[in-house]
Amino acid sequence: MISFVILHYKNLNDTIECIESINKLDGEKSIIVVDNNSTTKLDQKKILSYTNDLVLLNNNLGFAKGNNAGCKYAIEKYQPDFLCVINSDTIIDQKGFMNQIYDLYDKYNFDILGPKILPEASESCNPFKVYKTLDEVESRIEYTKKLIRLYKNPLLRNILNAYIKIKRIFVKPVNNKNGDIDTIDVALHGCALMFSKKYYEKFKDVFYSETFLFHEEEFLYLRCKQNNLVSLYSPSISIYHKEGQSIKKEFNKNRNQGLIFRNEEILKSLALLKQQMKG
Repeated sequence: MISFVILHYKNLNDTIECIESINKLDGEKSIIVVDNNSTTKLDQKKILSYTNDLVLLNNNLGFAKGNNAGCKYAIEKYQPDFLCVINSDTIIDQKGFMNQIYDLYDKYNFDILGPKILPEASESCNPFKVYKTLDEVESRIEYTKKLIRLYKNPLLRNILNAYIKIKRIFVKPVNNKNGDIDTIDVALHGCALMFSKKYYEKFKDVFYSETFLFHEEEFLYLRCKQNNLVSLYSPSISIYHKEGQSIKKEFNKNRNQGLIFRNEEILKSLALLKQQMKG
């Protein structure tokens, strides 16, 4: 059995579309939806018409703690062969998706598996680029602090936005691309991760639980390196990712507020990552 854990926050249509895509997959499965304190009674009723497993959180716990709650529920109730933790703004429509996970485990004995992320040239791809050294993290911390100061100053913010618009005219954006071959010992994007039973039996929590949002990938990669775990990327399985719909919806009326929130949370996560790297 594969347990699919979906973290839900406000985007009900996306969550239901995600559940519907999983229900079409062949194979024994369970679907656990974790609501980060965002649903009405009517929303809950709609979700429960697609799955019997709905975990209601009393507060918005963010990505790591919210998913950990769903994984704990799945483990206690189903003891699945794999936990498939996916964002609510993802769709799985690949035939043989679940069978392929079993085949890849037989071949590589992986701890964590990441799929090819569609559409190509989006912000999401695998293998995923992460900060791997303390110097990289410290540099990003200082850069993020500068961004926050800019976004909080109306004059500097307008100058920055004008610069970005001009830059887009003359500088061609770098298109991210998924790898073409199976690759081990790599960092993986957090929108869709498959954890084997041998992984979740080793750790109290599936994700490092102290972050709220952002950079969960670095913590997983660091855990893999410190514990000699097998992290695998394989283009033989794929998902479609709509890219950050919950945050976009939360701040669609105030983009600047959203940018400040995003970078403040990034800064918190990077500070925690720095501590972990220092040991």
